[in-house]
Amino acid sequence: MAGVQDAPPRKARERLPVAVLVSYSAAQFGLSAMNTLVNTQIPFFYVDTLRLPATSFGLVMLIAKLWDAVTDPLMGHLSDNTRLPAGRRRPWFLIGAPFLALFTFLLFSPPDRQGEALFGWFLVMFLCAFTARTVLETPYQAMAPDLTPDYDERTRVATYRVTIGNVGDFSGALIPMLMLAFLAPRITFAWSGAFVGSVILIGAIAAFTGLRERYDATQLPKKPLRENLMRILQLPRRNKPARFLILAYACAVFSTTTPVAIFRFLNRYVFTATGLEGTALGPIVERIGTAAFLDIGVILGYFGGVFLSAPLWSRALRTRDKKHGYIFAFLYLGTMTCGVLLIPRELGILFPLLNVLVGAGALGLWMLPGALGPDCLEWEDLHHGERHEGGFYGIWMFVQKTGGGIALFAMGMLLDVIGFVPDAEQGEDTLLGLRLLYGGLPLVVTLIGAAIFTRYPITRDVYAEVRRRLEERDG
Repeated sequence: MAGVQDAPPRKARERLPVAVLVSYSAAQFGLSAMNTLVNTQIPFFYVDTLRLPATSFGLVMLIAKLWDAVTDPLMGHLSDNTRLPAGRRRPWFLIGAPFLALFTFLLFSPPDRQGEALFGWFLVMFLCAFTARTVLETPYQAMAPDLTPDYDERTRVATYRVTIGNVGDFSGALIPMLMLAFLAPRITFAWSGAFVGSVILIGAIAAFTGLRERYDATQLPKKPLRENLMRILQLPRRNKPARFLILAYACAVFSTTTPVAIFRFLNRYVFTATGLEGTALGPIVERIGTAAFLDIGVILGYFGGVFLSAPLWSRALRTRDKKHGYIFAFLYLGTMTCGVLLIPRELGILFPLLNVLVGAGALGLWMLPGALGPDCLEWEDLHHGERHEGGFYGIWMFVQKTGGGIALFAMGMLLDVIGFVPDAEQGEDTLLGLRLLYGGLPLVVTLIGAAIFTRYPITRDVYAEVRRRLEERDG
């Protein structure tokens, strides 16, 4: 962009109160717990435990994504056009959260049947749960750009949100794993669904009460539905930074979802021993079983990597462009997941250790998009005179759910392709296929994501110029 080299010295940073950061991030705890509970447990629970055919599971994922293509942009429009004294975004927190809590519980509390007989229940509950999530999460995400216009402070907002969200992720992953070591799957998942539903409600109420919207939108004119939806759907075409961020983000969601969704299959079918037999930990392994021990170990390793790397990511991004950090995160994660191809079957304990490195890479792919998205809206404001926060995050949520849904859809289809049979000894080709689903497939997608994001145009200096020109324009 012309004039970037003449950008003025950076102004003093705007610092948001910690109370605002914590209040905003509170809702992410429940959303993340639900997301991780779904990604880590739904495939194994419905396909391996309840015997829903893998192709039927994949079909539900496909139908859900087609439904999201309708509901996500529509929710973006509704959020942008809400005119209530409590704000445009906050009222939706209290509308979406109770329904999301209810349907999350029901999704993990299926009726006493198995196989194809569960298809209708799974389809309806999954669609209802993720529609309710759209109602809550699209306005929630759309509040982020209004919290602060500062380039680095947006990284701080994203860091708080992702860190607290990671605690939710950790809870949604570890609690059912611990319970499964001692309780039957149906009881475990019913209780897990109830827990996650509760924290969704608590987090949404905390965000509603602890935040105030930065701008009063009650006097703004409402935009007609058809016209506004067209502008929302055309945003990636006219907004170059948003286009490349959205495409890269879809790759990021896919490549972080796949390892999380498949690791339990590896622990049960690929790794025959931990390598700890005969050591002080041997009796624990024997008591709860190799697969359960490795499940817990993977969760502890993965989130250990997440939490240990958080300050490293935060420190690096204070001095470097977010663009380059995102590209590095893609390349790092793809490389680390391929380590699963080198682990011997009888040394399964190396798999949790590998996940320390995988978790560190996943954090970068989670953290950075939250800091990059608001910058694209400043670009939109400068070049097109409008912002469409709700619309942008409607598309954002569609991409997030689509990336994860396609990953689960692909996993359901590919399990059949590699010859997977539930609760049976797997052939050598199937065992290799499970490893490739964890490692090789994410590597391909991360390379695509990194290549796409090299074309993202906003660096720190470019953003400084965008802000300067906006301030000049607005007086």
